[in-house]
Amino acid sequence: MDWSRIPIVSFVFFGIFLLVSLVHLVFCFLELELPRKITKGFTTMMLGIGIVCAIPTEPLPYIGLFLGMAGDFSLLKKHKVWPFVLGLVLFLVGHIVYIIEYVRLCAPVHWGVIAGIVVYAVLSPFIFGQISRRVVHQKKLVVGGAFYLDVLSLALIVPIIACCLGKVDYLLLCVFGALSFLLSDVILTITMFKKDIRRRDFYIMFTYLLAQALIGIGFVFTVLMG
Repeated sequence: MDWSRIPIVSFVFFGIFLLVSLVHLVFCFLELELPRKITKGFTTMMLGIGIVCAIPTEPLPYIGLFLGMAGDFSLLKKHKVWPFVLGLVLFLVGHIVYIIEYVRLCAPVHWGVIAGIVVYAVLSPFIFGQISRRVVHQKKLVVGGAFYLDVLSLALIVPIIACCLGKVDYLLLCVFGALSFLLSDVILTITMFKKDIRRRDFYIMFTYLLAQALIGIGFVFTVLMG
């Protein structure tokens, strides 16, 4: 692996991201609300700047990450309906951006694979709707939850397909990142709609930050070294 392809300035911002993330997670673990909220957005911001410096000609990875950062700020008031919905929409669009980048990086893809993905994307919300209905009881949230789960699952399935096709080695990092993202959202959903737990923000943010880091670094390695 030729690490010289990654600019020094990117390593600087990745290091700041790691430091700020550790500080933020300490605040989450201690359940210190004000410093937790202050540091939350700066974590993904530092990661995003590092990715911009590393692959400035590939906008989709850092656009997706900055959408996540905007979602972070919106979810600071996640117990209010519209900030929560806005946060979900921002994360949803971010996942779609990631999916587009996965497809672009492993192109060309056989039409049969693309057709299978499209069929899955159309049909799976009906299945996820049953899952969503068991968790939330508002009709609009049930529909939105089903669509979100559809896109979230695609953000996991598409890089898995790419890896199985042998297209891009480093996308395996993105697969693990998508799994961590899924775990973070599961914890968030359970603690909001079923049963709250102590230090919930620590568990949510640990898995979330791990997810964004793995996905972001996966894209950097894929573009620069794939």
